[in-house]
Amino acid sequence: MVKKERAFLEKITILGAYGTKGSHQETSSFLINDTHVIDAGNLLRSLDEDAAHIDTIWLTHSHLDHIVDIAYILDSYFALRTKPLKLMGLPSTLESIQKHFLNDYIWPDFSKIPLSNENGMTVVYESIELGKEYKLDETTSIEAMQTVHTVASCGYIIRKNKSAVLVTADTYKNPLLCETIKKYPEITALVLECSFPSSMGALALESLHLTPSLAEEEIACINRPIKLYINHLKPTFIEEIKKEIYSTPTLKDAIILDDGDTIYF
Repeated sequence: MVKKERAFLEKITILGAYGTKGSHQETSSFLINDTHVIDAGNLLRSLDEDAAHIDTIWLTHSHLDHIVDIAYILDSYFALRTKPLKLMGLPSTLESIQKHFLNDYIWPDFSKIPLSNENGMTVVYESIELGKEYKLDETTSIEAMQTVHTVASCGYIIRKNKSAVLVTADTYKNPLLCETIKKYPEITALVLECSFPSSMGALALESLHLTPSLAEEEIACINRPIKLYINHLKPTFIEEIKKEIYSTPTLKDAIILDDGDTIYF
């Protein structure tokens, strides 16, 4: 019993699980610990005032469904923030946010606005390097892996103690996926996106997303047991994608994520 509990000790929480907003679906965000998240698709509704305590957002890329709540946690909880909000990401991701989002036209440039306690500016930008491990706390670290998308993008390996989960974020087929899983035996869980049904393969290629048939090809090279989670379904196609996944032998045991779910690894 102790061993079983230990095996399921490490976890992250899914704040937003979908590829666009629906009537009951929120967009991509993962809570790593009390102060660090991956992406900002759904911070306000999921965390409420606890969103004021998020001090670091690890960005996968610059698309709106992954960054939208940066604007709102800054605006809604400005007076409660005591430390700058760090936006961590690939250089071109940060450049896109600065140039096209927090730019004083779409939303205020909070990198020029001091905190209410005057302890620095409200936002700071810090570039990350692919393949470099960053320590978050005594037991947790994060490492970026390049992905295949329409803009510069990355997924993340989150390590807690001796276990790890790989979150691909938005991607098309990526040879680095299996290379990374083979390289790091501590990866016991994989979060793989699946945005469209296989009948929409042309759109998946155009937008560089996965379908169930492409996901099946993507995981074919994994030669050891690994827990498979699937996210980023487009709400319009949820039932079609689910039916296809559950009827595919290599995918049928996957867990399709919902807002508020927990991943154990």
